[in-house]
Amino acid sequence: MKKILVTGGLGFIGTHLIKKLSEEDCRIDIVDNLSNNSVAPEDARSDKIEKIYTCSVEEFDFKGKKYDEIYHLASPVGPAGVLKYAGIMGPMIINDALKIAKYAAKNGSDVMFVSTSEVYGRDPGKEAQKEDIDKIVPNKVTVRLEYGVAKMLEEICVRNYALEHPFRYNIVRPFNIVGVGQSSKAGFVVPRFVQQALKGEDITIFGDGTQRRTFTHVKDIADAIIKVMKSGINREVFNIGNPANEFSIKEVAEIVKKLTNSKSKIVYVDPKKIYGKYYEEAWNKIPDISKIKSMIGWEPKYAFEEIVKEVVDDCKKMMKARKTRPNQ
Repeated sequence: MKKILVTGGLGFIGTHLIKKLSEEDCRIDIVDNLSNNSVAPEDARSDKIEKIYTCSVEEFDFKGKKYDEIYHLASPVGPAGVLKYAGIMGPMIINDALKIAKYAAKNGSDVMFVSTSEVYGRDPGKEAQKEDIDKIVPNKVTVRLEYGVAKMLEEICVRNYALEHPFRYNIVRPFNIVGVGQSSKAGFVVPRFVQQALKGEDITIFGDGTQRRTFTHVKDIADAIIKVMKSGINREVFNIGNPANEFSIKEVAEIVKKLTNSKSKIVYVDPKKIYGKYYEEAWNKIPDISKIKSMIGWEPKYAFEEIVKEVVDDCKKMMKARKTRPNQ
């Protein structure tokens, strides 16, 4: 029976990943400091989850523990969620990854490092981003850039550490994940729009709404992460996203309004007036996924409207029950 560690396992991606992993014969430990969790520890327990450690990766004690696989998801997240980590986010991201890498090299664990599409920079243009980049697109210095640069440096540190201390690892860069349980507080656009539409509030678009995104169901993301882990491939970097779900933010607002049958107005706002002067909006984020399709055989399954309908139905249910998830 495999023993698995998932860092950030109570978060949005982590909970969906663990649900998928639980279909296998395994025992799972979770490390999560509850800064971005979408479920409470008491609600996450199952017969496949052995222990939940409510601490950071830095605080977690590996002594006496043996893991066959590690899925490293723990990290600040979200265009607004990262703002409170200004100036400390870089070393935190890198040190956590190196702690995982050192343990894996010593104990023979396989590791999946979940990076981000933010490594491509704030304004990479209109072309689909490929994995074979050797630098981040030049940006002005922002908190969001700290996150993207830290994630890129995490990748570089892991790759270089493994040269002298070999272990099996792969890296994935997800693009615009969406689904049930995602936080609107962290600045993610779909849950924010859905909540505004259902409450009859203005649907607030940041900037002029022409920035484009490619939205990927969190279930597709979890499936891709596990397929890469099972592939036997070593030391590769993969984009994971759904180019078929490419829309402008204005189009997203219109789709949400239609699917909620909302009378909300669509308005254009300056996000700095909501989140403060350090907030920065990204421009186009479009993945080239030809590498993971050819090497792993993975393709996304879920169409955007199908995903939005799931989010709408879940939000309606939570509102009717007068419930909220942690960090919502």
